[in-house]
Amino acid sequence: MKPFILLLAIISFAACSSDNDIPGDIIGIDKMKVIMWDMIRAGEMAQNNFTTDTAKMAKRSKELFLQVFAIHNITKDEFYNSYHYYESHPDKNKILLDSVSNYSNRRRMDMFNRLQ
Repeated sequence: MKPFILLLAIISFAACSSDNDIPGDIIGIDKMKVIMWDMIRAGEMAQNNFTTDTAKMAKRSKELFLQVFAIHNITKDEFYNSYHYYESHPDKNKILLDSVSNYSNRRRMDMFNRLQ
């Protein structure tokens, strides 16, 4: 009878653990949304500056991405490790992308309100 109770306790404990937990080596959604927003803006800036020269655009994108990493005190590997984690977890990726979208809308509204 004791092995059954032990097995039941282990299953209960496993069932109670949260699937929403993000591993410690992964950048959390709140920080990642801001980083992704800055990465999108950096990519757009490079694309707007070098619309016809893709080699210069790629070089400038890389430089801007490294600046974003420095601003947020992360490494390229930390970012891409986290990015791939979110890609492989669609439920968390949806939350992240929705957060980026909402963050961009708030930033846009803030800029609009400052102009008035």
